[in-house]
Amino acid sequence: MSRTNVMLPDDLLDQIDRVAGARRRSAFLAEAAREKLARVRFERAAARAFGSWTDSEHPDLMTDADMDRYRQRLRATTNRRVRTRARRG
Repeated sequence: MSRTNVMLPDDLLDQIDRVAGARRRSAFLAEAAREKLARVRFERAAARAFGSWTDSEHPDLMTDADMDRYRQRLRATTNRRVRTRARRG
């Protein structure tokens, strides 16, 4: 664990203290930072992947109904695997 100084506007700090409590400020800010980092990493990955999926490569998944069928097949496969493993113990 490391200690650092962070400058925050007074009104923001007041809001954080009202929600988290002054004694839980660090935990609240750590959680908020982790959530923000996860969101930034996801957005960057999505930006890198943009355009990698084309309708011409996946004509079977062009409509919402196609996607629904695909998800149902995936879930059915997963459910079968889970049931099989549950029976094995």
